[in-house]
Amino acid sequence: MRTLILLLVVALSFLPPAGAQAQPRAKELRLLAAELPPYAFQIPPASVAETPGVDQGLVYEVVSEMAKRVGHTGLIEFLPWGEAQRIARTQPNIGILALTRTPERENQYRWLARIVTDDLILVGGQGIDVSSLDKVKDRPVGVLARSGAEALLRERGFTRIKPQPEEWMNARLMQQRRIDAWLAPRLMVIYAMHEIGGRLEVLNFGEIVRKSEIYLAASKDLPDAEAQKWERALEAIKADGTYQRILDEYNRLKIVPIPDEMRRRFSQPVWEGR
Repeated sequence: MRTLILLLVVALSFLPPAGAQAQPRAKELRLLAAELPPYAFQIPPASVAETPGVDQGLVYEVVSEMAKRVGHTGLIEFLPWGEAQRIARTQPNIGILALTRTPERENQYRWLARIVTDDLILVGGQGIDVSSLDKVKDRPVGVLARSGAEALLRERGFTRIKPQPEEWMNARLMQQRRIDAWLAPRLMVIYAMHEIGGRLEVLNFGEIVRKSEIYLAASKDLPDAEAQKWERALEAIKADGTYQRILDEYNRLKIVPIPDEMRRRFSQPVWEGR
């Protein structure tokens, strides 16, 4: 009996305190991204390699630095863009980058931190008047699928919208004259044209339809305390110069073209309806 009592005492000494059991470590914010260069992307991308390469991007790098300041592991998962948005809209404790803040999306997410502001710009091929959206309403227009640009065109009654899963596909369609115009953030247009080895000089840069504010957003019901941690983290990396260093790095980014023959038939797995 005495031996049994001693064994019980030893066993109990290895149990965590009652308070620790009552207060489990909170699950960290699950961060999701998609192939949205130059904001977030992989080299090589999923459309080229079975195992995508190094994660990078202007918004990706900023959010990674923010993650360090809030004690987050820094894990950011890449998913197809439509699936990433669906998860962030329907599941708790999700962060999503790089999401454009638009009127159509305003009430679907909690907007944590504006990382960069771009221009949502209308681009046309040679001889195409892109001085306003109305000029191309009856023409085929390329957009990123499930983007703010696509929602805007549908809201305005465009019927010849050509959504693509990645912007490099719109760049290729523009180069092949299979679309007459393309609505996208300026930085994404520039990156995509370089990615296919195209020349920016052949494009007409037309109307700036609106500012494109690129955010780290989250599930709508994210608690205030968690949201404030990420907001403060952005302030901190701006104050110590980290933010500007990342911007400067991506302003000097060298974009290596990817030949079409290297692309796999399907650039992304089909997740919708899963």
